[in-house]
Amino acid sequence: MNEFLASLSETPMMVWVSLGVFIILLIAALIIKSQKVKATTPKLTSKTLAFGGMCVALSFILSYIKLFEMPQGGSITLVSMLPVILFAFVCGPTAGIIAGLAYGFLQFFQGAYAANWISILLDYPLAFAWLGFAGILPKAIKSLELRFSLGILIAILGRFCMHLLSGAIFFGEYAPEGMNPWIYSAIYNAGFLSVEFLITLIIGIIILKTSIYKYLKITFAN
Repeated sequence: MNEFLASLSETPMMVWVSLGVFIILLIAALIIKSQKVKATTPKLTSKTLAFGGMCVALSFILSYIKLFEMPQGGSITLVSMLPVILFAFVCGPTAGIIAGLAYGFLQFFQGAYAANWISILLDYPLAFAWLGFAGILPKAIKSLELRFSLGILIAILGRFCMHLLSGAIFFGEYAPEGMNPWIYSAIYNAGFLSVEFLITLIIGIIILKTSIYKYLKITFAN
C-alpha cells in the first residue's frame, strides 16, 4: 500500500491534468449529445449492444493481423480500428465510447507494454475510447465522406494524444541521447498511427459507398 501511495505522489502533474481534460471532454460530449440531439441519438438497445459486441470482436481479431509492429508497443494492422469507428459513426459517440473502452481493455490483455497503471490507462482504455468520438460530428455536415473523414481524424488524434503523453512521460528513456522525449514520442506514435489513419480512411470511405453501410444505417441507426 505504501508503494502504491508513493507512486501516486510521484506521478507527474501533467498526467493528472491530461486525465482530467479527457474526462471533462468526455462528459461534455455526452451532455451535448443528450441535450441537443437527443431525439436523433440511437438508444442502447439489445440490438445495438449486440452490434457493438460484434464490432469490438472483429476489431480484436483484425488487430492480430499486423503489417508492422513497433518495438515499444503500437503496430500497423489491417484496419483493426475500423469496425469500432463504423459502429460509433452509425450508433453515435455514447455507444462508440463504450465500445472503444471495451476494445482498449481487450488490447491490454492481448499483450501490454506498460510502465505503470497510469500508462495502462493512457495507452489502452483511454486511447481507444477516443475511437468513439468518430461519431460525434453533427449530421448538419451533409457530406457523408467529409463527416466520416473528420470523425476518423478526431478519433485518431485523440488516441495519438493519449499515446503521446504516455510515451513522453513513461517511456522517455527509449529516446535517443539528446532527443526531447516529447519529440521522440510524437515521432514514434505518429509513425504508425498516420499509416493506420490512411488505411482506415481509405477502406472506410469505400465501405460508405457500398450497400454494407446502407444496411448498417437502416438496421442500427434508428
